Amino acid sequence: MTAMRLLQRIPVPPAWLRAWDSLSSRERRFAFSAVAVVLLAAGWGLVWQPMQEDTERAREEGLRDRAALAVARAQAAEMAGLQRTAAASGGDPRLAIERVLAERSLKATVTSLEIKDNRAYVTFGAIGFDALVGALDALAKADGLRAVEATLTARVDPGTVRAELTLAR
Repeated sequence: MTAMRLLQRIPVPPAWLRAWDSLSSRERRFAFSAVAVVLLAAGWGLVWQPMQEDTERAREEGLRDRAALAVARAQAAEMAGLQRTAAASGGDPRLAIERVLAERSLKATVTSLEIKDNRAYVTFGAIGFDALVGALDALAKADGLRAVEATLTARVDPGTVRAELTLAR
């Protein structure tokens, strides 16, 4: 198909066709080259450059995602290790409770301490709320004992409570 037939199929203003016909072959080559350069520049600016930027951004996001995955895997391994440690320290909870209470000078506040079915039932007649929270935190961190049930009753003295706790691993 000749260039003229191709141009006839494209809706081009008649003035442009007359101008094209009046150009010499050298001017036509120059015009064709200019159009090619403009099309190449537009293709580079509209297609190639954004594609390169997207590729670089995707590469950076991949690196960030790999780093986040590595952190998540390390945290999962740490949690599994802590869980194994807590399960391995499945000894008598009475020893752990008595040790923490002795360290915090709270032995005198305990009115009863019973162990049944691998659970510890502890009753404090009057204990400071802050001291109770600190003791529970120490038991959880050191021995994996956590309060699974608690009944706290306010006492007359400000900041003190009567606490009935059920602790388990």
